[in-house]
Amino acid sequence: MISLPDLPSMLSFLDQPLDPTLREQIAAHVHDAVTSGLADLTHLIVVEENDTEEDFLHAAAFSPYWNPLSCTRFGEPGFSPIWCWADQLEGWGWVALHTVGNDGFAFIIIIPDKEGIDPMLRAMCRDFLPTA
Repeated sequence: MISLPDLPSMLSFLDQPLDPTLREQIAAHVHDAVTSGLADLTHLIVVEENDTEEDFLHAAAFSPYWNPLSCTRFGEPGFSPIWCWADQLEGWGWVALHTVGNDGFAFIIIIPDKEGIDPMLRAMCRDFLPTA
């Protein structure tokens, strides 16, 4: 799991060789965060192969598989993801926004749709996001 909790780490990450779609997504979210004055309140997460629920808990202190408002886990009746916005990245994966509190803090989670990415996370994205 790539955790980019602040603007310097996001900018440094963009200096590395990256998949073009990933670079485009991160650059767009960094631009939006800076221009909206929310750069200090944005934490980008890029899901990688073999990442687990524990990795989410370590990097962001939440699980995408648990909704504390409904007290349900993915697969249980009444479950819905905790993100407030999500979209499919055509032919690549998904991006989801999870806000925390009322001050504008948000996690932006970029999830590739490829082998090695947690099958449960991919299934949840497919179940709750429109397809292109």
